[in-house]
Amino acid sequence: MYIEMKQKDIRVLKEKLWLMNDKKCPVLGKAMPLEKMVLDHAHKRNDEAYSPTKGVVREALDKRANAILGKVENALKRTGLGYEEDFDFPTFLRNAADYFERGAYVDEQGDMYVHPSEVPKVPNVSKSHYNKLAKLYDKEPFVPTRKGQQKKPMPKYPASKKLTKGLKTLFEKYELSPYN
Repeated sequence: MYIEMKQKDIRVLKEKLWLMNDKKCPVLGKAMPLEKMVLDHAHKRNDEAYSPTKGVVREALDKRANAILGKVENALKRTGLGYEEDFDFPTFLRNAADYFERGAYVDEQGDMYVHPSEVPKVPNVSKSHYNKLAKLYDKEPFVPTRKGQQKKPMPKYPASKKLTKGLKTLFEKYELSPYN
Protein backbone atom coordinates (compact mmCIF):
# COMPACT_ATOMS: atom_id res chain seq x y z
CA MET A 1 0.00 0.00 0.00
CA TYR A 2 1.18 3.52 -0.77
CA ILE A 3 0.21 6.35 1.59
CA GLU A 4 0.08 9.71 -0.14
CA MET A 5 1.46 12.25 2.32
CA LYS A 6 0.54 15.89 2.78
CA GLN A 7 3.10 18.65 3.38
CA LYS A 8 2.14 18.74 7.08
CA ASP A 9 3.11 15.04 7.43
CA ILE A 10 6.75 15.58 6.45
CA ARG A 11 8.09 16.66 9.85
CA VAL A 12 6.41 13.77 11.68
CA LEU A 13 7.85 11.10 9.36
CA LYS A 14 11.24 12.84 9.16
CA GLU A 15 11.52 12.85 12.96
CA LYS A 16 10.42 9.19 13.17
CA LEU A 17 13.10 8.11 10.66
CA TRP A 18 15.70 10.34 12.35
CA LEU A 19 15.01 8.72 15.74
CA MET A 20 15.09 5.22 14.18
CA ASN A 21 18.62 6.06 12.97
CA ASP A 22 19.78 7.23 16.43
CA LYS A 23 19.60 10.87 15.26
CA LYS A 24 22.20 10.15 12.55
CA CYS A 25 22.27 10.74 8.84
CA PRO A 26 22.60 7.25 7.31
CA VAL A 27 24.79 8.59 4.48
CA LEU A 28 27.16 10.70 6.58
CA GLY A 29 27.08 8.22 9.47
CA LYS A 30 27.08 10.95 12.10
CA ALA A 31 24.61 12.64 14.40
CA MET A 32 22.78 15.61 12.94
CA PRO A 33 20.16 17.94 14.43
CA LEU A 34 16.66 17.36 13.10
CA GLU A 35 16.61 20.87 11.59
CA LYS A 36 19.44 19.88 9.23
CA MET A 37 17.63 16.80 8.00
CA VAL A 38 15.32 16.45 4.99
CA LEU A 39 12.98 13.72 3.88
CA ASP A 40 14.66 12.08 0.90
CA HIS A 41 12.54 10.40 -1.72
CA ALA A 42 12.88 8.57 -5.01
CA HIS A 43 11.60 10.69 -7.88
CA LYS A 44 9.20 9.42 -10.52
CA ARG A 45 7.88 10.79 -13.78
CA ASN A 46 4.20 11.64 -14.10
CA ASP A 47 3.61 8.64 -16.35
CA GLU A 48 5.14 6.19 -13.84
CA ALA A 49 3.35 4.32 -11.08
CA TYR A 50 4.50 4.26 -7.46
CA SER A 51 6.97 1.48 -6.73
CA PRO A 52 9.69 0.81 -4.15
CA THR A 53 12.02 2.87 -6.37
CA LYS A 54 9.55 5.49 -7.71
CA GLY A 55 7.97 8.35 -5.77
CA VAL A 56 8.41 6.97 -2.26
CA VAL A 57 10.23 8.20 0.85
CA ARG A 58 13.60 6.55 1.46
CA GLU A 59 15.08 8.13 4.60
CA ALA A 60 15.76 11.29 6.54
CA LEU A 61 19.15 12.60 5.37
CA ASP A 62 21.39 15.56 6.06
CA LYS A 63 20.25 18.20 3.54
CA ARG A 64 23.77 18.56 2.08
CA ALA A 65 24.15 14.81 1.55
CA ASN A 66 20.68 14.76 -0.02
CA ALA A 67 21.65 17.59 -2.40
CA ILE A 68 24.81 15.78 -3.50
CA LEU A 69 22.96 12.51 -4.10
CA GLY A 70 20.32 14.41 -6.07
CA LYS A 71 23.00 15.96 -8.27
CA VAL A 72 24.53 12.53 -8.90
CA GLU A 73 21.15 11.02 -9.78
CA ASN A 74 20.35 13.93 -12.10
CA ALA A 75 23.76 13.70 -13.79
CA LEU A 76 23.22 9.99 -14.39
CA LYS A 77 19.91 10.74 -16.07
CA ARG A 78 21.30 13.71 -18.03
CA THR A 79 24.21 11.65 -19.40
CA GLY A 80 21.97 8.70 -20.18
CA LEU A 81 24.03 6.30 -18.05
CA GLY A 82 21.24 5.99 -15.49
CA TYR A 83 18.83 4.78 -18.19
CA GLU A 84 21.02 1.95 -19.46
CA GLU A 85 19.34 -1.41 -18.99
CA ASP A 86 22.18 -2.98 -17.01
CA PHE A 87 22.96 0.10 -14.88
CA ASP A 88 22.65 -0.36 -11.12
CA PHE A 89 23.00 2.83 -9.04
CA PRO A 90 24.03 1.18 -5.73
CA THR A 91 26.69 -0.90 -7.52
CA PHE A 92 27.90 2.26 -9.26
CA LEU A 93 28.31 4.02 -5.90
CA ARG A 94 30.10 1.03 -4.31
CA ASN A 95 32.47 0.81 -7.26
CA ALA A 96 33.03 4.58 -7.11
CA ALA A 97 33.90 4.33 -3.40
CA ASP A 98 36.42 1.56 -4.14
CA TYR A 99 37.85 3.64 -6.97
CA PHE A 100 38.37 6.71 -4.76
CA GLU A 101 39.92 4.60 -1.98
CA ARG A 102 42.49 3.16 -4.40
CA GLY A 103 43.83 6.66 -4.98
CA ALA A 104 46.37 7.80 -7.53
CA TYR A 105 47.94 5.67 -10.23
CA VAL A 106 51.52 4.80 -9.29
CA ASP A 107 53.76 3.33 -11.98
CA GLU A 108 56.42 0.65 -11.58
CA GLN A 109 59.04 3.21 -10.45
CA GLY A 110 56.71 4.68 -7.82
CA ASP A 111 55.97 7.79 -9.88
CA MET A 112 52.60 9.57 -9.99
CA TYR A 113 51.49 11.78 -12.85
CA VAL A 114 50.12 15.31 -12.41
CA HIS A 115 47.27 16.08 -14.79
CA PRO A 116 48.01 19.06 -17.10
CA SER A 117 45.04 21.00 -15.69
CA GLU A 118 46.65 20.81 -12.22
CA VAL A 119 50.14 21.95 -13.25
CA PRO A 120 50.68 25.57 -12.11
CA LYS A 121 50.41 27.96 -15.01
CA VAL A 122 53.45 30.04 -15.88
CA PRO A 123 52.38 33.62 -15.17
CA ASN A 124 52.45 36.30 -17.85
CA VAL A 125 55.08 39.02 -17.72
CA SER A 126 53.46 42.15 -16.33
CA LYS A 127 53.27 44.86 -18.98
CA SER A 128 53.63 47.59 -16.34
CA HIS A 129 56.68 45.87 -14.81
CA TYR A 130 58.14 45.51 -18.29
CA ASN A 131 57.64 49.25 -18.86
CA LYS A 132 59.40 50.07 -15.55
CA LEU A 133 62.29 47.85 -16.61
CA ALA A 134 62.48 49.56 -20.01
CA LYS A 135 62.68 53.01 -18.36
CA LEU A 136 65.48 51.88 -16.06
CA TYR A 137 67.31 50.26 -18.95
CA ASP A 138 67.00 53.38 -21.11
CA LYS A 139 68.36 55.60 -18.30
CA GLU A 140 71.45 53.47 -17.85
CA PRO A 141 74.47 55.06 -19.47
CA PHE A 142 76.32 53.08 -22.09
CA VAL A 143 79.82 52.05 -21.05
CA PRO A 144 81.84 51.20 -24.17
CA THR A 145 84.00 48.13 -24.11
CA ARG A 146 87.43 47.64 -25.69
CA LYS A 147 85.79 46.07 -28.70
CA GLY A 148 83.62 49.16 -29.16
CA GLN A 149 80.36 47.29 -28.69
CA GLN A 150 77.21 49.29 -28.57
CA LYS A 151 74.52 48.94 -25.94
CA LYS A 152 72.12 46.12 -26.82
CA PRO A 153 68.60 47.24 -27.56
CA MET A 154 65.98 46.57 -24.90
CA PRO A 155 64.31 43.21 -25.62
CA LYS A 156 60.75 43.62 -26.88
CA TYR A 157 57.77 42.64 -24.77
CA PRO A 158 57.26 38.98 -25.71
CA ALA A 159 54.25 38.21 -27.89
CA SER A 160 53.79 35.03 -25.83
CA LYS A 161 53.78 37.15 -22.65
CA LYS A 162 56.17 34.55 -21.17
CA LEU A 163 59.50 35.46 -19.60
CA THR A 164 62.43 35.16 -22.02
CA LYS A 165 66.04 34.56 -20.97
CA GLY A 166 67.05 38.09 -21.94
CA LEU A 167 64.24 39.67 -19.96
CA LYS A 168 64.87 37.41 -17.00
CA THR A 169 68.49 38.57 -16.87
CA LEU A 170 67.42 42.22 -16.95
CA PHE A 171 64.66 41.81 -14.34
CA GLU A 172 67.21 40.15 -12.04
CA LYS A 173 69.83 42.84 -12.72
CA TYR A 174 67.39 45.63 -11.76
CA GLU A 175 65.87 43.57 -8.94
CA LEU A 176 62.38 43.80 -10.34
CA SER A 177 59.72 41.13 -10.44
CA PRO A 178 58.44 40.33 -13.92
CA TYR A 179 55.03 39.51 -12.45
CA ASN A 180 52.28 41.43 -10.68
